[in-house]
Amino acid sequence: MATVAFRYGMGACLALIGLLSVILNCILFFTCVKRKRLRKPPQFFLISLAVVDILAVLGWLSLTVVSLFNDGWILPSWVCKAQEYFMSFWLFLNTHSFVLLAFDRCLLFVRPSKHSEIFIDTVVFIMILALWFFDGLLSAFPYFGWGTVSYFSNQFQCAMNHEKNIRETNFVTAMCFGIPITLCMGMYLFIFIMIRKIKKQEDDNGALIVERNRNAIGDSYSQRLRNLQYKFQNAGTRAIKPNIGKKFTYTEDGYIHDDSSDDENTNDVQKGIEKQKVQQKKVYHMAKNDTLLTKTYVIMTFSTFFLWLPYVVVTYIFLKDRFANISDELVFVVIFLCHCTTLIKPVVYVTYNSHFRKHVVKLFRRKRNKQIDSNASNSQTDGQGYDNVAMQQ
Repeated sequence: MATVAFRYGMGACLALIGLLSVILNCILFFTCVKRKRLRKPPQFFLISLAVVDILAVLGWLSLTVVSLFNDGWILPSWVCKAQEYFMSFWLFLNTHSFVLLAFDRCLLFVRPSKHSEIFIDTVVFIMILALWFFDGLLSAFPYFGWGTVSYFSNQFQCAMNHEKNIRETNFVTAMCFGIPITLCMGMYLFIFIMIRKIKKQEDDNGALIVERNRNAIGDSYSQRLRNLQYKFQNAGTRAIKPNIGKKFTYTEDGYIHDDSSDDENTNDVQKGIEKQKVQQKKVYHMAKNDTLLTKTYVIMTFSTFFLWLPYVVVTYIFLKDRFANISDELVFVVIFLCHCTTLIKPVVYVTYNSHFRKHVVKLFRRKRNKQIDSNASNSQTDGQGYDNVAMQQ
């Protein structure tokens, strides 16, 4: 059994981590909501992660703190199952959100035109709702009879009894670690290969080109209709046979153009088509903030996986040998690292991403300026009221 000093010390540290996690996740949430430039569809995933971190602190971490200070479980049994549910739900939602964040970055660097079509407000909102529903259903499997929840004195928390649920343990390991880690590593590796390739492509101003697209988002509806007209205007016509001895060239569409022709109208139409095609070409450049955000996602994702790795290792050690020589203090240190993951994401995002820090500073500066303006207006109103009273007297 753990000593009293160890329990109280770890309980105080865990309570401090929970408090900092709630504060930083609230800052992350309100900054993404209040700042217009951050209120974009891909940022909705960060808002979702901030909300689930706060829920995890309230329904998972705080109950472990209570167990530490009371040296055991003193709450009803349904609260024990609720703690395991919040723990599983947090794990499922975070790992699956990391996969979607990696897919968002991958599509942005490979096909930014498609990224603009897919990652819009409605689609991202539906993705998040579907993710919450799916992961919430997976976390509720013990309530449907697949899995047993027990209180572990060496962990000071309620968790899945892995010795009685080996199949579900393997399923959770594959769904939360095996598949997500493989997908994230593959997509981020592909992204960095693409970035090295993009750095070799520059325009006249030195900006890095990601994609050149002729039919991109931003063209008007009438413009797209003209594009279809240009595409099918020569469909079904026969190619012009060249006269021997005359110079001829091939058009872009594969038809033969006779240079000796005197049909000026045809040439004017062709020039108009070529001019139109040049106008509708879209060039996407690689932004510095996108690269910085990708690196932030990489650090945030693999830091979370790294902190959960000891828990997975210890779990399978006990599955192989239930009497393994691992002290209770070491087991709880592993659990302590898992609880730290509720804090690691906002810490990485705030400290590493300088672009986000600027928005945090602007948000608090704006609130301070509003407060100063409101105090000044109240003082002016009070002064005017005092003058009116003096005049009446």
